[in-house]
Amino acid sequence: MGVSFKERGRAIIDAAACIGCGACAANCPDEVLTMNEDKAQAGDGIFMGCIACGQCVAICPAAAIAVEGRGMRRDDRMPLPVAEPRPAAQQMAALLYGRRSVRRYEKRDVEREKLDWILEMVATAPMGIPPSDVGVLVFHGRDKVARFAAEMCASFGRMAKQLNPFMLAVSRLWMKKHEQVAMREFIVPLLKMLSQKHAEGHDLFTYDAPAALLFHHGPMADGADCHIAATYAMLAAESQGLGSCLIGSAVGLNYDKKLKANYGIPPENKVGLAMALGYPAVKFSRAVKRRLASVRFL
Repeated sequence: MGVSFKERGRAIIDAAACIGCGACAANCPDEVLTMNEDKAQAGDGIFMGCIACGQCVAICPAAAIAVEGRGMRRDDRMPLPVAEPRPAAQQMAALLYGRRSVRRYEKRDVEREKLDWILEMVATAPMGIPPSDVGVLVFHGRDKVARFAAEMCASFGRMAKQLNPFMLAVSRLWMKKHEQVAMREFIVPLLKMLSQKHAEGHDLFTYDAPAALLFHHGPMADGADCHIAATYAMLAAESQGLGSCLIGSAVGLNYDKKLKANYGIPPENKVGLAMALGYPAVKFSRAVKRRLASVRFL
């Protein structure tokens, strides 16, 4: 995984097809594309050069530009899908208000084609600098998800023992006060509870889901990229009639190097979060209105 910041993409312009509209040059974030005698041309840019964002490919009305490099290929250019009709504001509201975190799932499996489609939608998520440095580990099948939950809960139990009162007291030397409170009153009790409940036969980590996704990112990626990708997955799943639940405690995998290696996650990568996935075993009859902590117009 990962692309060096020094690596550049390459814009390939079909001069014969170029109609000289200038849209690509006007929208190139690094000014790699400029106009010369009513034709687009590619240069070095003003900062990083071509980052293969694909903006020029998407905006060219004559399909005269392709980009390759930094994870992008010439044949990645495709017609823009057109929904009939395109989702209206009320349809979007119905999707968002209708989505709830699901912690009870039907016994049936999630079809592979639905997972593939969700992952295709995840790949459209924006990222700090392209290409995406987010990796997704897919646990497809209740047995695989159950093993993931068992291994994670066992790891949580070991972590809870290490975070004993003495270690928590010592951590005051480098932890801020709010971090100490979170560790003492939330994180450690959570680790203990997940481990204990799993030992008693209750999966409160993945909720006995038939599928799960684990999101991780490379060292040069923005830490938010995993969460944005997971949000796209969550909404894509909702549109497919699937329920989901984000699992923030999956970040504990970052502190279990052996288990992390067993899953094939590069040691330099960071786990962002996981998501349980399946057909809901409960039907919601009402929406619940939420509010932001603050909104201020300037």
